[in-house]
Amino acid sequence: MAERPLVVGLLTGMAPVLLAYLRGWLWLPEVLAWQDYSLLALCAVVCISNYFNEYLQWFPLQYSKFAPEGGVPARLGWFLMYFSPAVLYLATWYQLGAPSSGYDLMVVGLYTGHFVKRCLETMFVHKYSKDCLLLTVIEIAAFYSLGAVVTSYSCHVLTGDHRLSFLDDSHRVMVGVAVYALGQLTNLYHHVLLAGLRPAGSFRYVIPTGGLFSLIVCPQYFGELLSWLGFAVAAHCYGAYLCYIPMIVYLCSRAHHTHRWYATKFDNYPDTSTQKIWPLIY
Repeated sequence: MAERPLVVGLLTGMAPVLLAYLRGWLWLPEVLAWQDYSLLALCAVVCISNYFNEYLQWFPLQYSKFAPEGGVPARLGWFLMYFSPAVLYLATWYQLGAPSSGYDLMVVGLYTGHFVKRCLETMFVHKYSKDCLLLTVIEIAAFYSLGAVVTSYSCHVLTGDHRLSFLDDSHRVMVGVAVYALGQLTNLYHHVLLAGLRPAGSFRYVIPTGGLFSLIVCPQYFGELLSWLGFAVAAHCYGAYLCYIPMIVYLCSRAHHTHRWYATKFDNYPDTSTQKIWPLIY
């Protein structure tokens, strides 16, 4: 089977957004203000940037197997990348008056919980083969921090009093939280598998096995996308979906190049029919 184009991965990721909108699980204001248009435009710019920089490799983020040796200790660098958006989200939420309805606290918990988990993984799970480039630490921390500010503002301010009714649809909230939890567990499980493939003191890459690695190249990315989708469904507002949509472009592109990297490094790597991030699809 021929390798499927990136557009298949992007459309697969966008399909749940369309379904959520048709079902009424994606809240949009009846009349868009300039702030709404600005956030939608920003999302489009980030998506286009991710396509050119990550898929076309104009200026890809340099980390892991795609980077030279850096000067920032890997565990410290990655901790800062994940700690920064969590702190900035909480600071923004506090500056906005620390709204404390059930909805607000749920969104704060889900969003910051994602990055707290990543910080813990950085300290206790991951095994790093090289130190980080300082520029990469700054770029990724800035990328996530921008998302933190946008999400906090859109979920806690632009929704106005509408958000006070967002928990009324308990079915939607439960589905969103369940998908979020499933994504986090999928991501964590495959990070543990990846860490276990590398013996202590070894920096050698091997073809990952176990779990969903038999179906897709990057199940950890699949889990992360599920997490962001679940967060968006639970949060309900369009601003939460603006976190998920750029990640589709980014992670599908990274999965594509991870697949290519394995194919060039290992003679026994499966052929191009191997799916990259969406099981059985792309």
